[in-house]
Amino acid sequence: MSGDMIQCSNLKKNYGHKKVLKGVDLNIPPGTIYALLGTNGAGKTTLIRTLLGLIPRSSGNVNILGSDPWQAGPNLRQRIGYVSEEQGLYGWMKIAQIIKFCRDLYPKWNSGFVASSLQRFGLAENTRIRTLSKGQKVRLALILALAPEPDLLILDEPMSGLDPLAQRDFLKILQQDAERTGRTIFFSTHDLHDVETIATHVAILFNGRIQATGALDAVRASIRRIRTTGQLKNLPPQVRELEVNKDGGVYLLPAADQAWPEITGANGDCQVVEDSPALLEEVFLYYCAGGDKA
Repeated sequence: MSGDMIQCSNLKKNYGHKKVLKGVDLNIPPGTIYALLGTNGAGKTTLIRTLLGLIPRSSGNVNILGSDPWQAGPNLRQRIGYVSEEQGLYGWMKIAQIIKFCRDLYPKWNSGFVASSLQRFGLAENTRIRTLSKGQKVRLALILALAPEPDLLILDEPMSGLDPLAQRDFLKILQQDAERTGRTIFFSTHDLHDVETIATHVAILFNGRIQATGALDAVRASIRRIRTTGQLKNLPPQVRELEVNKDGGVYLLPAADQAWPEITGANGDCQVVEDSPALLEEVFLYYCAGGDKA
């Protein structure tokens, strides 16, 4: 499939006077595993629900699999697998019942994948959904989302609250599916371990805008980590203080910034003793703990 799987430009979403999305620009190429990073309350769920056409946008443009999701019908829905943090499974149903219910909604259904996945995770078809643990419900929701073999899989904080074993199983399913099908996966999270384990690309959402986006290595390399002797004073707005002590400080700044010699030179005896690419956690902190405040 040619073209981006998801495209949005200047996407805005307001709830009354509250501006949640303030002009989001994002492009998700096919075959990528794209992580949407942001703090709790950053607007990740609002962005995903707007992209899916579950809620109307206030303004801007959205295109998903070649269609406007707000105007598209069931044919588009059938090409997208979606798992939310709450899963939305009917607790009164048995696993076999919800499988049949979902299977009847789609033109394609990989029964072999469903059967093998249920066996792998010890999910018996006669089990009532309300008796499942959170981890079992998330595994079941992912199985149901992948069974129709969608072109695009969208996950909203899917591993929130899971224990480490359940998280590992969930990531393993995603990795194996991506390797087998080349399916595009777009998932939101605030867990950097999830991103570094599986993602090929990342977008950082803060204050209603995408602050950084692209291939994971490129986003990591976009910020430099500078360690100095002595403490810098009167930092320019593009420099973030990460750590300071009596021996010196650690600072973050855009890799493209050429003003660092002037900054240190204006601070007496300060010298740069380390200059390296920032860690992903530090890039996240740069943008989400003092980034764009507009």
